[in-house]
Amino acid sequence: MYVKLVDIQKEAAKNRYAIPFVLGGNLEMACGAIEAAEECGSPIGLGVAPEVFSKIPVDYVFPMLIEMAKRSKVPTAVHLDHGKSIEQIKHVIGLGVNSVMFDGSYLPYEENVKRTKEIVDYAHARGVCVEAELGYVGGSAVRIDHPVPEGRKTDPETVVDFVEKTKVDSLAISFGNVHGIYRGKSEIDLELVKKIVAITDTPLVMHGGSGLKDEIYPAIVEAGISNIHFYSATVREVWGYLHDRVGADDKEPPYHELSGYMQEYFREKTKYLIRLLGSAGRVDGK
Repeated sequence: MYVKLVDIQKEAAKNRYAIPFVLGGNLEMACGAIEAAEECGSPIGLGVAPEVFSKIPVDYVFPMLIEMAKRSKVPTAVHLDHGKSIEQIKHVIGLGVNSVMFDGSYLPYEENVKRTKEIVDYAHARGVCVEAELGYVGGSAVRIDHPVPEGRKTDPETVVDFVEKTKVDSLAISFGNVHGIYRGKSEIDLELVKKIVAITDTPLVMHGGSGLKDEIYPAIVEAGISNIHFYSATVREVWGYLHDRVGADDKEPPYHELSGYMQEYFREKTKYLIRLLGSAGRVDGK
């Protein structure tokens, strides 16, 4: 069931759970995530960001994800994550994607407003929903020794103005969350989330959901976040899992067996996230 991300975000916000969003970078990742969502009766979000386009060709991966979403038994959104230009976003919309993010968080405020509005106008005219970022979510999902940029928390004083001027459908906010694995002590500002929830009914998104202690996620959801993105948390243990499943004595496993193990791995990881965020059993009939 192919749906717009904003539609399931709104439902999650109303009922105080969160939609897990995971990388759908290949067949094994996407199959595993959708199987998990179907088994748990949960909506799910899948997508890729431009940072991986050099390894995951956009013209192949999005049509694949859209077809898989259409065949899914649960609401499944396909989303361009962290789009950086209107040209990039136009191209992805042309592939059939109905949910995109424009990340102008690195821009001065007024320029972020201007460029977000331009993209929203283009996307809405074509029935596509748009997520934007306000504040700046730091960190990085690349290797642990890579230098990472510092984040900048979302200023609640700008939220209403930004939403009114851009007409954006959902908003990624910065409240101590970081991309990739948290380095040092995490400082999640739930009071900031609550302040923003109090002044807008726009669904709020958390990027950088990986690596926090399990007990913090229900509090994040209760504060008002309706969609949480994961990548590093779902892939860090994949090599150990494959090694255990293949066994030390099997020196030349057939590739299709490895593919099956990968699908199994991502299914179990996604089921764990679904239960953590309270989205299990939210689909009618489950």
